[in-house]
Amino acid sequence: MKKKAIIYFLYMLPIFASGCEQPGKKSSTQIHAVSNVTQSKVNDEKDFYAALRLFKKELAVKNIGAVAQCMHFPFYTGQQQLPDGRTGNISDPISLQDFNTYKSSIYNRDVLRLLPATKDDNLSEIDNKTDDPYYLSVKKLTDSGSKLYELYVQYAESNTQAENYFAFVFGRVNGKYKAVAYYAKWPVK
Repeated sequence: MKKKAIIYFLYMLPIFASGCEQPGKKSSTQIHAVSNVTQSKVNDEKDFYAALRLFKKELAVKNIGAVAQCMHFPFYTGQQQLPDGRTGNISDPISLQDFNTYKSSIYNRDVLRLLPATKDDNLSEIDNKTDDPYYLSVKKLTDSGSKLYELYVQYAESNTQAENYFAFVFGRVNGKYKAVAYYAKWPVK
């Protein structure tokens, strides 16, 4: 019996020894990968919030010229409407040269009044696995692997019972978070 136990032990020793090393190596690799992903997400959030604070600050003082520095051009101001009623790709781009023509339509009285006071409740991080054509087309404008964030505001229209809304979508472009797209109930163009 003792002889069988020793033979069994010697036979199993290489299996146990090699088996113990491999998961440890994989485990540390997996933890390292997760920490890189987590660090990237933290940096994205930190950079986004810094850009959002600047964007809101400039809007609060109605410094639209400085707000243009917080935007990526071409800046998309609409969503295609698909025949089935869903939204499609981004549409209606404006260039920096066209910005003066459309700035009062984008940064209208309601946007200037409501956007600077928005809270985190108005923010959404767009899922990287989204199948929404609008966000997929916006994602193509941004740095690979970066996050998209949306600031969405819904509010009652003055003197009516109707609802109105606007949204700005932010993404990292050339290493900096900027507003890359906008949509609202009423088109800009």
